[in-house]
Amino acid sequence: MKKLYKQFNRLNIDMKMEPMEVNTLEKERIQRAIFKAKKKKYLTKYMVVVATFLLATSITVGYAFPAFATNIPLIGNIYALFINNEKYVFESYGEYSTSMGESQKSNGVEVTITNAVYDTENITIAYTIKSEKDLGERPALSEQIIVDEFTERYKHNPGYDGSYLVQKISDYEYAVVYVLQLLRGTKPEQVHVKFKGNEIRDLNNVNNAVAGNWSFEFTLDALESKSQLFEKYSLKAEAEGVKIAVLKKTVTPIATTFYISELVDEALLAQEYDEIRHAVVEYTVTDDVGNHYNIIYHKGTGHSTEFGKFHENYPRIMLSNYDKRATSIFITPKITIGKTENPGGGFFVPVKEPFEIAPIQVPIK
Repeated sequence: MKKLYKQFNRLNIDMKMEPMEVNTLEKERIQRAIFKAKKKKYLTKYMVVVATFLLATSITVGYAFPAFATNIPLIGNIYALFINNEKYVFESYGEYSTSMGESQKSNGVEVTITNAVYDTENITIAYTIKSEKDLGERPALSEQIIVDEFTERYKHNPGYDGSYLVQKISDYEYAVVYVLQLLRGTKPEQVHVKFKGNEIRDLNNVNNAVAGNWSFEFTLDALESKSQLFEKYSLKAEAEGVKIAVLKKTVTPIATTFYISELVDEALLAQEYDEIRHAVVEYTVTDDVGNHYNIIYHKGTGHSTEFGKFHENYPRIMLSNYDKRATSIFITPKITIGKTENPGGGFFVPVKEPFEIAPIQVPIK
């Protein structure tokens, strides 16, 4: 620690700014980022110190000076901008992503692909949008993704699902992380990706859109991954009308994914046999040393008992790699039963209070 302080003292940086409080979770994430950055062969000890300082200051002043936060010279990725997002699972992504920096401008809007990574479970693409006018709160490229290796496999029934994280970092500048979850099929060792779109659209207001033409092509090598299959219903949680089990766990250098099966008797739980009803299942993930994990959740195809048959749903939960001190992960389901008013576009209305069932304990050591 003394060496670290000496290195900080040697830095000639004039930072005229007011300090801001940093919560415990952010401090832990900063520490993890520091330790992982030290593994990079191309960083010297001096550069690690600078990267540490820049990461810390980007968190404390990112909102006051958003442009600075996107131009971190050594960290070189935009994932840290999302550290306060409930879907932030990107602690290790900066270390393993491929840096790109490829830009295209169309109709006054510049899109820059900054990073991308493929870990056989997901293809994650980070990019920025710079415009000459306000594009709304959550603009993103209305993308078309073509992966050469998947073209035939997903020709008639796409086996993927996408999630967006969007951060407005100035009046006319935005950061986006797009996670393409690969839900089925074998995963090649390398993928050739065409990422393009003809529109930038505000996800909060689909009528707010700017037409254009942006197109990128890149190749990504797969990160190593290791999967563990569990005997069906060996790791489960049950309650009246509900049966949930963990089927599989996949670990890569950047994330852990749990594959789940769900059986929910909507009619029984709602005590409603004549109207359309729905089950919504949500999850919280914790461990046995006190950590609570952010997740990105693929909800699957949903549940249905409309015709007297159970439809088994297969969602996925993705989180950052768990604390090495932990020996068990706890996945706790929360079920909400409701109905949709005005079928064809109405609101989901709960018909009873949401309830949790006992957590599923998944051993990880």
